[in-house]
Amino acid sequence: MTRPLEGLLVVEFCQFLAGPSAGLRLADLGARVIKIERPGAGESGRQIAIKNLFVDGSSLVFHTINRNKESYAADLKNPEDLARVKLLLAQADIMTHNFRPGIMEKIGLDYDSVRALNPRIVYGVVTGYGSVGPWASKPGQDLLIQSLSGLAYLSGTQGDGPVPFGIAVADIICGSHFAQGLLAALLKRNKTKQSVLVEVSLLESVLDLQFELLTTHLNDGGQLPQRGAARGTAHAYLSAPYGVYQTQDGYLALAMGNLPQIDATLGCGILDKCPNADSWFAQRDEIAALLAAALREKPTQHWLSVLEPQGIWCGEVLNYQQATSSPGFQALGMRQLVELPDGQQLPTTRCPIRIDGQKLYSPKAAPRPGQHTEVINEEFKLTSPPSALSKEGELDSSSKIGEARAGQAKLEVSSPSLVEKELGGESPLKGLLVVDFSQFLSGPSASLRLADLGARVIKIERPETGDICRHLYTSNVIMNGESSVFHAINRNKESFAADLKNELDQEQVWALVRQADVVMHNYRPGVMERLGFDYASVKAQNPGVVYGEISGYGTEGPWRDKPGQDLLLQSASGLTWLSGNASSGPVPMGLSIVDMLAGAHLAQGLLACLVRRSISGPGTNSGGLVQVSMLESAFDFQFETITTFFNDGGVLPERTQHNNAHAYLGAPYGIYQTHNGYLALAMGSIPVLGKLLGCPELLNYPEPAQAFAQRDEIKDILARHLLTDTTEAWLAILEPADIWCANVLSWDKLLQHEGFRVLNMVQEVQMSDGYTYQTTRCPIRLDGELLRATKGSPKLGEDNAALLQEFMDLKTFRHDA
Repeated sequence: MTRPLEGLLVVEFCQFLAGPSAGLRLADLGARVIKIERPGAGESGRQIAIKNLFVDGSSLVFHTINRNKESYAADLKNPEDLARVKLLLAQADIMTHNFRPGIMEKIGLDYDSVRALNPRIVYGVVTGYGSVGPWASKPGQDLLIQSLSGLAYLSGTQGDGPVPFGIAVADIICGSHFAQGLLAALLKRNKTKQSVLVEVSLLESVLDLQFELLTTHLNDGGQLPQRGAARGTAHAYLSAPYGVYQTQDGYLALAMGNLPQIDATLGCGILDKCPNADSWFAQRDEIAALLAAALREKPTQHWLSVLEPQGIWCGEVLNYQQATSSPGFQALGMRQLVELPDGQQLPTTRCPIRIDGQKLYSPKAAPRPGQHTEVINEEFKLTSPPSALSKEGELDSSSKIGEARAGQAKLEVSSPSLVEKELGGESPLKGLLVVDFSQFLSGPSASLRLADLGARVIKIERPETGDICRHLYTSNVIMNGESSVFHAINRNKESFAADLKNELDQEQVWALVRQADVVMHNYRPGVMERLGFDYASVKAQNPGVVYGEISGYGTEGPWRDKPGQDLLLQSASGLTWLSGNASSGPVPMGLSIVDMLAGAHLAQGLLACLVRRSISGPGTNSGGLVQVSMLESAFDFQFETITTFFNDGGVLPERTQHNNAHAYLGAPYGIYQTHNGYLALAMGSIPVLGKLLGCPELLNYPEPAQAFAQRDEIKDILARHLLTDTTEAWLAILEPADIWCANVLSWDKLLQHEGFRVLNMVQEVQMSDGYTYQTTRCPIRLDGELLRATKGSPKLGEDNAALLQEFMDLKTFRHDA
């Protein structure tokens, strides 16, 4: 198999997690990634360990993020080293960095300088909070981003205070957005033959992660999310039975379901006390208590044997030991071994995307610092750098380095994109047609990103009812007759209503599919085959198509037909054992995180195959099949923590007794209550904190290893001490000392802060009937432009007449809008 990005060269200046995770994805998809590191020590991420685990001189975390790359050691303050790096950049397709604003300008590797060396380069930047505004120079650290973005008020119960996600969610989702932007920019570069600037920030990415809930908040009178009071509550905006419940011997997850049917099966008298469906959200705590009492009476397997045959969406809550030994995990082949230089094998996870039916394995381990410097110097002719550069640092006109690569075919274009009108320029996916059969959240979130990037997305929906998500209400919020979730996910699309079991409607849809660049769906395995729109059938009539599909648990194995629902995937993958405190039981992440990740991975795979097609040319039948499963995406999300589990003797993650924010990180990492609010503290020296805070008890922990080994007692001391003064007082002490800390904001405070306002993250969109609503924009910036589009979500079938006229030139049709 030819991986989609083979032949592309990426030069990566990134460190820690967000930027390197994007580089890892590009490498998995076939690109060659050369990592620029400082001589000797290498990038700082080599020394950032979780649970103090090191392999071959570098942290285990570094190995998980930087496998399948090469390392080039260069001192960027040394003129000769810098000149060599510039020669390398002159031959690259992509350059990435995640330094704070202003750093690359000082070095002379800012966007303007690099594109002067290489006019066709895609230049990518990750920042913490954007490049302007009062937060621009704040440390872009995961826990701080969670705290400032309102994310910490979605998980846990209403009495918990802020509960952060127990994993580096901001870094990982930002890396995913970064990869999407870089791939889209490659498509634009291949058409325009000019460089493209891609910018993402951790804060914008985490706000985008919350887009369905923020849309509800923005259109619900600014009401803040109200978490349930019952342990196991899983979503601040969903009604009972949604949550995790203790059974006689474990835990059971219940997703959205037929409450009367569940009540009749369990016999717990819910309808006697709460007979009105309109009250099931308001009375969810009372309903959860009744369910909890009933479910504690029998083992988990008993309830599964009773509920699953009735089609009730439920699942066992598994820890890492259970999840990684389960038949569902084994069938995926998600575990892979990489070869360390000493011959040792390090188990980790593979890329969650399948291309053309093939899993993307790579046995190449993370490199030692500068391991490939000499080879790269020779291969790219960097051994005598000054001769290839003029005094001004420009490439000498006689040098052949950096010439445009041959064979880059121009994509066909058709109608103007919806986004381009807002950008006032060339959008990267201009002219691409996406036919989207997906519903709910995972697939539609992928097509939303393609639409944001300029593609034309036509949504295929059932007549009368449409996408089920139109009526999947959160917090009982109805916007223009439909759910806020649907409006958030399906803006900037067109709707074509068709009965796929009706012969005439099928032929109309085929007329669209035959002209599509991308066809995608998220039906269970076998459904599209029965409807006749599976990959083989579509490819037979549209050989250059890029075809994408999302399943719940993969296309093979004993779990393939289980319902692919977010809470059930969190429960099956071990994710619920990372957040909350040690005594909390399983704590789900309080939004549809697995849906979002699966959609992001599908978008990455689709874009990568579009890049391959743009290089080969649309007439070469070089489309492709992209397959993603929610379970693989959930495991990939946890790649650093599961790799730790694999290489730590199979010891389960242990959350701290209180103030937990990451099961594998030591003190002070966590969120602490102050006299008037909450304060987030990231990694830092315990004795230094003790001196700054005036807390002499902390001076008793001088050794770095004590931060993990004795984290509970250190956190207890910190928690008691921080209660004695206000958040603002502690920030005034800690921030000038460059201690990574932040206020913990709820959405109302965040939206009023200039650090948020400067991002212009909120946009107003309008439906065809004039109804307007507020939602978030795409978190990716291209060439400095925001990706905005004012088109709201479509009414069901509202585009049938226009689409039939445009694509089929028919005078009559069945479902006239």
